[in-house]
Amino acid sequence: MMQRRSMIAGVMLAPWLAPPASAQIIDGGRPIRLIVPFPPGGAADAIGRLYADAITAATGQTFVIDNRGGANGLLGVQAVTRAVPDGTTLGVLNISFFTALPLMLARSPYDPTRDLTPITRLVTTTTLCAVTAERARERGWSDFRSLIAWAKQPGNQVTKGSAGNGSPGHLLISTIANRTGADILHVPYRGGAPALTDLLGGQIDMVFDFMPALMPHVRAGRLVPLAVGSRARFPLMPEVPGLGEFADLGIGDLDLQSWNALAGPAGLPRAVIDGIFAGVAKAAQSAELATRLRDVGMVVSVSASPDEVVADIARDTPIWREMVEVSGARIE
Repeated sequence: MMQRRSMIAGVMLAPWLAPPASAQIIDGGRPIRLIVPFPPGGAADAIGRLYADAITAATGQTFVIDNRGGANGLLGVQAVTRAVPDGTTLGVLNISFFTALPLMLARSPYDPTRDLTPITRLVTTTTLCAVTAERARERGWSDFRSLIAWAKQPGNQVTKGSAGNGSPGHLLISTIANRTGADILHVPYRGGAPALTDLLGGQIDMVFDFMPALMPHVRAGRLVPLAVGSRARFPLMPEVPGLGEFADLGIGDLDLQSWNALAGPAGLPRAVIDGIFAGVAKAAQSAELATRLRDVGMVVSVSASPDEVVADIARDTPIWREMVEVSGARIE
């Protein structure tokens, strides 16, 4: 985790900006307040800062990063929904803000279809199923199919750690266990870091967590990757099979890609949406941006149009709804 934090910090501090162009997105030289619903130093913060810098380099538009951590990100998303719809306040929001999070709340303070205006995807990453090399040798887990087969044998149980109840790793593994009949015990932690520590220490058998935290340990040989959570193989680890290759296990349609999108409050004028989208699309052509996002386990993934990201949300919501229902996850 210290390696990951240092890597992200290095990404954010790198002086790679080109001289800014003159055509700003917001008229009058006003900056855009970019809300990140998590504290500084994490992956979401890196996405926001890297894109802000790239858009500034491409268009001259200035940004002010506003970290609003707390309450599972609700403080940040509410700040976006309550903003004046003129394009001067935007948020970097994970897919769960549009799909899973409102379903896990007894009384959600926002409706993603009513209170948010998605503009474009920014990046995509996915989860990674990883076990220690020692545990893989002990139990003959050469791939994900062999782990599931082992967990279906009488008397065998796989313990799986997650970043907490309702986390993507919790939702996905609950659905996989439900569909395959494998005996997988979910062990929630207060964040991904302590789960990873216990995995490396042998206290649990497996994690299905996001790639940035796990990749350094995979590269060092301490962890063995068995599958990614997306349906297709993921570009950063093309040698690892996606869930679509396990259709015989009944999980081939699952597709837990996690993407972050740029969104504003409801009521954004179409001209403002199109102007912001054009600025992001121009910035996304930066090779430097792509390289620095790859360093933290993400790929540039800008939508073809603002309408496409709306369609993505409609497509992915039923998948996340099933995972929430199967897991029984609730957030107080």
